This record gives sequence, C-alpha cells and structure tokens, in this order.
Amino acid sequence: MTDTPRVLIADDEPELLDLYATWLDDIAVVVVLAGCGAAALDRCGEGDLDVVILDRHMPRVSGDEVLDALRDDSGPRTAFVTAATPDVDIVNLDIDAYLTKPVSRDEFVDMVESLLRREAFPETVDRYVEKLSKRAALLESESQSVLRADPIYTAFEAELSSLAARIDYRPLDDPYLNRALADGGHDDLVDS
Repeated sequence: MTDTPRVLIADDEPELLDLYATWLDDIAVVVVLAGCGAAALDRCGEGDLDVVILDRHMPRVSGDEVLDALRDDSGPRTAFVTAATPDVDIVNLDIDAYLTKPVSRDEFVDMVESLLRREAFPETVDRYVEKLSKRAALLESESQSVLRADPIYTAFEAELSSLAARIDYRPLDDPYLNRALADGGHDDLVDS
C-alpha cells in the first residue's frame, strides 16, 4: 500500500461516483474516479491503487473485464458495488467483496476500510472474509435451499466451512468483518 491509500471507483452513473467519493471524505484516502470501464482500465494501468471498486455492468468495458485485467497483475483489493443480482458464478470470481446496490454510506465506508485493513490479516482469515462477502451477496438474492441444490455452491460452502474450522477468530474493530461474519451465518464467532 502507498502512504495514502488510493481508491479507484468506477461506475457509469456520475451521481453515484460523486456520492461514493463524498462518503470517503472522512477517511484518509485519495479517491480516483472513472466514469466507465475503459477509463478504469486506464487508471489501473497507472498503478499505485490499493482498492478498486467496480460496477459490474458498465457499457463497452464491463467491471468483469476490468477485474480480469487487474488479476493478471496481482493487483489491488477489488470489490463489486453493483445492481447486478449475483449468481453462483461470483464464487469463482477473484473479487474481495461484493455489495448489491443500493448500499448505505456505512456499508460502503466499512467495506473500503476493511479492504484496506485486510493486508494485515492472515491469509486464511482474508480468504474467509472474501468468501463470506460472496455468500452474503448470494443469500440476499437466492434462498439457501436453491443455492444448496447447486453443486458449485455446495463445494463453495464446503470450502467456507473448512476455512472457518482453521480460523482462530477474535473480534476485531472491523464493522465490515463482523457484519460479514454475521451475514455469512457465522455470527456465533462475532460474540466470542
């Protein structure tokens, strides 16, 4: 991470870009805005980004395409903040967090702060939180019984359980992590 973290926000809705940037005024980050996927790719090419927040469905160059380009460089932490209803395909995306619009200021800021802090997390905890974010997004859009009928989701749940068993979790001063644990069905760990 650079001295002052740099957060790129890419969305094709200018009002949302302005709103998200305003929400981050209270934390010590440099906000970089991109009004489309092509601009996001250009900004990513400049390097020095710590977090990249993408709308999944932007015209011409999608958030998925930007994500693919970033992962080729083992780039920054990434998140989708999108109106796109998540499908089980997100379990295989190399994304660190997934929020479905509309999002609140607290959800957005907590997610960004958590992504910045996760550099210090042990790898197992980091992977676990990533998967919990995906699980919470899926459970918002689909019933657990429908998801459990999907073999991809079943394998994902098994991996999540395996990670949970290897974590010695102690509550952190991290609202996003605690919310992810609670939303992920592991709220028993939050109160430890």
